[in-house]
This record gives sequence, C-alpha cells and structure tokens, in this order.
Amino acid sequence: MVQVLGKYRSLSVEAKASLWYLFCNLVQKGISFIVIPLYTRLLTTSEYGTYTVFQSWRDLILIFATLNLSAGVFTRGLVKNDGSNDKYTAQMQGLSAAVAVLTLLVVFFFIDPFRGLTGFDEKLVMTLFIYYVFNPSFLFWSVRQRVENKYKSMVAITLLVSLLVPAISLMMFFWTDIRVNALIYGFLYVQTAVGLLFFVKQLVEGRAFFSKTVWWESLKFNIPLIPHYLSLIVLAQSDRLMIDHICGTSFAGIYSLTYNIGQIILIVIASINGSLVPWMYKKLKAGEYHSIAATSNMLCILLGLMSAIVMLLAPEVVLVMGGAEYMPAKWCIPPVVMGTYFTFCYGLFSTVEFYVGKTSYVAVASFAGALLNVVLNLLFIPKFGFVAAAYTTEVCYLALMVLHYFFMKKMTKEKIFNIKGMALICSVSFASSLVFTFLYDYDYIRWSVAVLVSLLVLVKRRTFVNMVKGLRTT
Repeated sequence: MVQVLGKYRSLSVEAKASLWYLFCNLVQKGISFIVIPLYTRLLTTSEYGTYTVFQSWRDLILIFATLNLSAGVFTRGLVKNDGSNDKYTAQMQGLSAAVAVLTLLVVFFFIDPFRGLTGFDEKLVMTLFIYYVFNPSFLFWSVRQRVENKYKSMVAITLLVSLLVPAISLMMFFWTDIRVNALIYGFLYVQTAVGLLFFVKQLVEGRAFFSKTVWWESLKFNIPLIPHYLSLIVLAQSDRLMIDHICGTSFAGIYSLTYNIGQIILIVIASINGSLVPWMYKKLKAGEYHSIAATSNMLCILLGLMSAIVMLLAPEVVLVMGGAEYMPAKWCIPPVVMGTYFTFCYGLFSTVEFYVGKTSYVAVASFAGALLNVVLNLLFIPKFGFVAAAYTTEVCYLALMVLHYFFMKKMTKEKIFNIKGMALICSVSFASSLVFTFLYDYDYIRWSVAVLVSLLVLVKRRTFVNMVKGLRTT
C-alpha cells in the first residue's frame, strides 16, 4: 500500500488528473448502472419506457438547444484565450444561454407539433429548456477544470451530482404520486440547480455575457459540426424513439434495458480508452506500428471474451436488472453487445484519423451510419418488432467500423494494424454471438460455455493485466 501511494505521489499533475478523471467516469457509470434494477422494479415497462424515451429526446434536442458549445470549440478557445479564461467562459455561457432561449421561442411557435412528436406537456417543455439554459455552465466549468488540471473539485462535485440525481428522484417518487415524472423532474431539477450556481459564479467572475468576436468565431466553428453531433445521437437514440412510435412505450422500455446492460462493456471500453488513446498517439508519433497492431489485437480478444460472457449470461443478467417482465430483452443483448464491441474497433481507426487531423471523414462516417440506422429501422421494426432494432444497430456499427478503416487507409499508407488478424477476431466474435442466441433454450450447455470462457480469461489474466499496465506506463 505504501509503495502504491509512493508511486501515486511521484506522478505528474497531468497523470494524477487523468487517473482521477478515469475513476470519476467509472464511478458515474457505476452509479447509473446500480440504480437500473431499482427503477425497473418501481416502474412498469411502459413507465420505464417513458423515462428512457424522455432521455432520448433530451439528448437529441440538446444538440439544437446548446449547439454542443461545451465540447471541442470551448477547449480550443480556452487554449487560445489563455489568461482571460474567466471572461471567455462567461461569454461562451452567454452564447449557449442565448441559443437555448432562441430555440425555445422556435419551439413555442410550433408547440402543438412539438408536443405531438415528443409527448411532452408545456410544464416539461419549460423545465427542459431552463435546464438547457443553465446546465451548460456546469459543463463549461468541468471542461475548464480538466484543461487546467484542477481535478479535485471537479471530481468531487461531479460525483456529488451523480449521487444527488437518483437520491432526489427517488425521494420525489416515494413522497409524491407523479411516478415516472419523479425520475424525469428529479434529474432536471438537480442538474438545473447546479448549473444555475455555476452560471452565476462564472458571470460574476467573468463580468461578461456578449462578445461579437467570440460568439461569431464559436458559431462558425461549431455549426458545421452539428450534423456530426446529431448523427451520433441519432445512431445511439433513434432506436428507442422509433420503437416507441411503432411498437409502443412498453417495448421501448424493454429495449432500453438491453442498452443499459450494454453499459457493462462500455465501462470496460472507457477504462481501456483512457490509457489507450494517449498511448496510441505516442506510438504513432514514434512510428512504432508493430506495438499498436499487437496490442490492438490483444485488446480485441479481451473484449471479445468479456462480451461473450455477457451474451452467454444474458437471461440471468436481464432477470437481475429488470425482472421477468423484461425477459424478451435477452434476444437483443447479443447484437447490442456486438454493436458496442464494433464501436471499440472503429475507435481504433478513428484515433488514427484524429491524429492525422482530418476529422471531416469522421463526420461523413457518423452521418452515413445514422442515415443507415434510420432507414433500416423503418424497414425492419414494423415487420419484425423491437428486436430488429438491435440487429440494425449492430449492422450500422459494423458499417462504421468498415468506413473508418477505409477512411484511415485513405489518410495514411502506413500498415498500422494487423487487419487480417483483427478481421478474424471480429468474425469469430460475430459468429459466436449468433450461436449464443440458440443456446438460450439450453441452460446447462450455455452455463458450461460461460464457465469455459471465464476460465480462459482467468488463465490469461496476467497477459491482459500486463498489457493494460503497459499502456499506462509507456
């Protein structure tokens, strides 16, 4: 323990910050994952569907209501405006608030079609847009803490908010009779209150709201990225919205549980990527492509084995997370988990794209994937039901992986990855996911295979652990 603390103290501020941000991200996802079984048992499948469909609409509308100004453009501006960050932050939150108010005015002009499309009443619409006005201020503050490596307060407040949201939501659920709206308003109230505090703080410190130069430069930078941001949201959320309209809210709730179970793999991916991306940048700069190829294939094998365990135990995981009402969700887990697996694979290729600096290809790939997802959902959900959405999404993420590979090859002629090996690993994982679906009716065989895969991971644990450690120490 003393040795571990000694190593931690010897780390640079940047390394400590990176470590704490990773911890914060994992705990956040862990909290979200832990409350799911509670929500699914307190709510009916239809009510849980209403809650998850709200989340999808919230994230989709957010792109228009905030223009994602707290994303890359703000980080870029902080670096350029070093020394006057208080003023710049206040000006950026002023722009974000102005965009939210303007979007609200447009929504009220078309309020009846908007309510008919989303199912929101006027109170929820107003509350949601107040959230859009103030919550970005907290995001601006968080990004600034990351840039300036002030990780202590950022981690503490982020985790506090992550705990407050379910706590307040559950208090409202048990002390009022609004049921699903308790979870919706609990989230909005906490996030808005925190955002309001930072809005006032940054307004006072920066003593600014409007800047023609800052506003114009930010809009000029971010508006062309809206199709990219929108495509990512559509690809991630359109399934739930289309299932809600085509099959019903109850099926949207069942399907949403599947995606939440997929968070198991996403947590692992987030943990790996926190070290993998900086490591890849260093190796790319040094031209050490052999290391990238070998490590990438090993990581694909590790994630493939972990994905296999989740897929094999899908019926039991669904029973624990949702209960008997949600058992149809088990048929969606193999394609959803494989879709998540493909996101890791295409992330390897897109890392090279970002390193080279040609991000326009990333936007093209995202748009193509989102468009394909909507078209396939329109074709297959009415014919085959909500399970079809899981397979269409899997196909879209596979297409994204292929697109990013070809775009990467277009940017660089270097042989960075062992593509034949990676293709073989992906093919075996994909074929296994199809076989596992047929084993759901043969529990003893399925459990035996799950034990064998788990033993394989256990036997190879030293190899995998040393590989992940190597990413952090290189």
